[in-house]
Amino acid sequence: MAKFKVIIKTLMFAVVIAAFSLTGYGYVLDGKQRVEALTPTLPDFEHNNNQTFLDSVNQCVEYVYFYNKDLEKVNLELLFAQASLESGWGTSRFAREGKNLFGIRTYDLREPHMLPSNNPKKWGVKVYHHECDSVLDYIQTLNNHHAYENYRRLLKDGIDDPFILIESLEAYASDKNYFDKIKRILKMIEEEYEINN
Repeated sequence: MAKFKVIIKTLMFAVVIAAFSLTGYGYVLDGKQRVEALTPTLPDFEHNNNQTFLDSVNQCVEYVYFYNKDLEKVNLELLFAQASLESGWGTSRFAREGKNLFGIRTYDLREPHMLPSNNPKKWGVKVYHHECDSVLDYIQTLNNHHAYENYRRLLKDGIDDPFILIESLEAYASDKNYFDKIKRILKMIEEEYEINN
């Protein structure tokens, strides 16, 4: 009877592990027999529609924060809105071919990059191996670049309203209507899409 119980417990353990491995995370059972997430895996980046695009960006954010514990968290709604605008909801050439969701530029043309059609060849749009790499670069830029000190100060002061925070990202905007476009997308995301934080 004891051997039978061991076999049943082993089979149950195997079924639980197999079931949870299908969700995109690695799982283990701790000493109290609870199932806990161990390590997120690099997500397949889908952008069949706006909702799957946002879901994929969200999975990248979770992945980036899990593997980069030293990063300060940025405003998620603003991140989603900027990724949506800058990448055309994942459909732009830079997003599809360069996996760049934020229009992040490089002035070092020895780095992998793509040239916009109107580029005077002084800078390029960075090319990444995976979309999550562009999410990491965006978060690191907001965490560290001197141009975003005001953004960081607002977050530190407890201001987390994306409609206020966007006004502190003037260095990011090359379009005079950038803030208005981001605010329209923020409203659209709030009203039409589901975000799991």
